[in-house]
Amino acid sequence: MATVPVPAAALLRRSALYLTLLVPLIAVGFWPSYFARALDEPQWRIHAHGALMFSWVALLLAQAFLVRANRRPLHRRLGRVSFVLVPLIVLSSLSVAHWRFNHPANDPFDTLAYFLYVQVALLAQFVVAWSLAMANRAQPLVHARYMLCTALAIVDPIVARIAYNTLGLDIPWLQVITYGLVDAILLALIAWERRHASGSTAFERMLALFVATQVPTFFLWTTPAWRSFATWFAALPLP
Repeated sequence: MATVPVPAAALLRRSALYLTLLVPLIAVGFWPSYFARALDEPQWRIHAHGALMFSWVALLLAQAFLVRANRRPLHRRLGRVSFVLVPLIVLSSLSVAHWRFNHPANDPFDTLAYFLYVQVALLAQFVVAWSLAMANRAQPLVHARYMLCTALAIVDPIVARIAYNTLGLDIPWLQVITYGLVDAILLALIAWERRHASGSTAFERMLALFVATQVPTFFLWTTPAWRSFATWFAALPLP
């Protein structure tokens, strides 16, 4: 096996520690809207989606620590779970979005249309990052970079809830903060890699994808085309 360059090896080791920070952030962000009233939530879609997303974070953490411990064979075997988990995450995300359109509570249609685009954009980021990670399994360092980007795709729902609950911010400022944070992390990773001349362009590619899917958030939801799409999506005969 080829020797891993020291800077790249450091990135792999530290990623496990960085990913651990997601756990307290998830607890803080989702406490008011989910954990504090989970026992009173009758909607199975919410519980299923929450369990799947928590499973993904647990998988990322387990995989990162297995790499840190040099348990590569177990890392590869456990990684096969993602081929089941990722499609289920996509389906559960769309199911929750569809259910909210048909049970809007106090949310107006425009707000639901806005968040539908946010969810679609985040799913695109997540699925593309995972797909590229799977396509590059033979190149562990490239694979690891793309897997790290799947975590960045779930920063928005966590940080947005913290900003909403603590600062009272609402759309579109929530996404200004979350998108800015994610892009800043990617820029920092790109700068770090260039200092070490790694030659990888994974983070540059993901930054381009993130920005391309982020920008329409601030105008697409107001267009007749997106409103028509949201109306069509809400009318789908999903269970």
